[in-house]
Amino acid sequence: MKNNKIIKYISYTILGMLLLVLVVTIGNTIKISNSDEYALAKDYLKNNKELIEEIGEIQSFGSFPSGSIRSEDGAKFAQIETDVEGKSSEVKVILLMSKQPLDNWKFDQLYLQKE
Repeated sequence: MKNNKIIKYISYTILGMLLLVLVVTIGNTIKISNSDEYALAKDYLKNNKELIEEIGEIQSFGSFPSGSIRSEDGAKFAQIETDVEGKSSEVKVILLMSKQPLDNWKFDQLYLQKE
């Protein structure tokens, strides 16, 4: 009887942790996809010669972008991760961006990972 209670508590704990991870992941996806930083990143990627040479004309962006946006001493930093589909292939893109107070966003690094 005691073993059944322990198994039940462990099961509920694991289920609770999985639910928490799911909620945080969905929340982050919604936050990133509705951010100004993601809109800027998409505009930058649409005109990026390196990306267009790699995959052809951009057709669409992934439905579930991820990444992070943070502020530190007035500066902002963003890491945007999304799938990008081109005419010839698809890649996962990781774009690192930064912004100093009173400046425009700077696109620091672009990583392409073939799917």
